[in-house]
Amino acid sequence: MLLRVLIFLAIALLLFLPFNWITVRQLARIHPRRKRWIVATAVAGNLMWPFFPLLRSFTDFSRLARAVLGPLWFGWTCFAILYAVFIFLVLLAWIPFRRRAFADFARWPSRVFLFIVAIGCVIGYEQALVPLRIERVTMRVPNLAQPVRLVLMGDLHVGLFTRPSRLEQIFATASSLRPDAVLIAGDMIDDDPHFVPKLLAGTRALSASIPLYAVFGNHEMYGNPFTTLDRMRGSRIRLLVNEGVSVRDLWIAGVSDPDAKRLPDAKQLVPDLGKALAAKPSASVPIVLAHQSRILAEARKRGIPVVLCGHTHGGQLGIRPWGLSLAGVFDPYDMGHYDVPPTQLYVNTGTGYWLFPFRLGMTPEITVVELRPGA
Repeated sequence: MLLRVLIFLAIALLLFLPFNWITVRQLARIHPRRKRWIVATAVAGNLMWPFFPLLRSFTDFSRLARAVLGPLWFGWTCFAILYAVFIFLVLLAWIPFRRRAFADFARWPSRVFLFIVAIGCVIGYEQALVPLRIERVTMRVPNLAQPVRLVLMGDLHVGLFTRPSRLEQIFATASSLRPDAVLIAGDMIDDDPHFVPKLLAGTRALSASIPLYAVFGNHEMYGNPFTTLDRMRGSRIRLLVNEGVSVRDLWIAGVSDPDAKRLPDAKQLVPDLGKALAAKPSASVPIVLAHQSRILAEARKRGIPVVLCGHTHGGQLGIRPWGLSLAGVFDPYDMGHYDVPPTQLYVNTGTGYWLFPFRLGMTPEITVVELRPGA
């Protein structure tokens, strides 16, 4: 395991080191008076590298290192890549004016870029921590005898700096929507089972009369899913691991996460939709709750009318009214409602954030899913 981690780090350093070098060198060249600040920021942004091998140790020290240095590393790495690309574009624009020193030519464009990044970070930070958007979607479901209201959330990523008051707000809001059930589409915790009690404490804000179901996400698999499973057993959250549950006329089939395939001795955690549907009453209408939309292909083959998932976060960057998100570059099902006959898919863009507290244009979401009888 340690050898694999070291190989990964070596490859990552080879990939990211050039962006670091270009960004630091050009910033210091273009803004020489700020050289000390530039170097200090770059050092802070790279302090995480020596601690990567410790991340899976799940100690108090590793949790603190990840929570404090992880966001700095991620933020700096994203900035370094963007700034290196930006400087390359400025270089192309400078070529017709190359009699003028490049540093002088690039100074004002660089200032504008840095100003936009700074403003974007402030707004993105506020949007990650303060608003809570309620999205509503209505789906017509064949053979459904009566309406069912579900509240869908996902990607809470409960960790060291997750505020208990924020979790209470999320579950109190879900409760106020008066659903027949609340569903969590995976990534409840940020890898470490240590944070399960904090998550469960937040669920106290949800009315005891409302059932709460969840599935595993990839981040539970990155941690210790068996410990997470043990700590959730008998708790307020009923974890559906390739099993289902009845809610009115529905059979909610909860499917585990595909990243279980990477784990040794975790055969029972590998996604198995057939197993999740096995106990379904004949009169019930099946829907699927999963973390990733990869389950869609099998759900369509089985004629399942609805799939609910999360995972993408909408890339934590986008323009929601236009249906644009950073995640859309990598995933055809990045956010919102999709009609893919005979199945309807809904992708929740996340109720929390991952690692870096930043969600620009893609505010945290709770989804009210109204299922109505009809074709």
